[in-house]
Amino acid sequence: MKDKVRFSIYSWVVTAAVLIIFAVMIILLFLDHEDHEKKVLITVMFALVILSGLYYCPTSVEATQNRITLHRLLARSKSFDYSDIQAVDTCYPSAGGLRLCGSGGFFGYWGYFSDIMIGTYFGYYGSRDSCFLIRLKNSRQYVIGCENPVAMVGYIQSQMDKSDR
Repeated sequence: MKDKVRFSIYSWVVTAAVLIIFAVMIILLFLDHEDHEKKVLITVMFALVILSGLYYCPTSVEATQNRITLHRLLARSKSFDYSDIQAVDTCYPSAGGLRLCGSGGFFGYWGYFSDIMIGTYFGYYGSRDSCFLIRLKNSRQYVIGCENPVAMVGYIQSQMDKSDR
């Protein structure tokens, strides 16, 4: 089963706004004919921010007979074997959760977060209302988004039940 990551309107707006602001700032910077080192430094910083967003941006989730695979734009896919998973369930990360390091809307939500209900987790999702939680046996947690998290969790649990037999 494969499902795309659904991005919220907020994520789309934040991503578009940041990219537009960066483009306008670079254009304004290059209209100034002085301080070329500053122009290069700021352009490199903007490029690094954009590349980090593209690196972590989740695109789709795939569940097979043996594992869950998270596909990202620039980074290689991240896989979770069912034998390493303690539990999987739908979840709704709160808007009041703390972003410890990562993005709160720029190319989706990705990075380390802390939530009162979930605890500390690494997130890869586009919208808070379409997520599921993976708890690993080593106590790490991942919140992953997709268009239909209920169906995805049902499929994953059925595959985990088969592998337990």
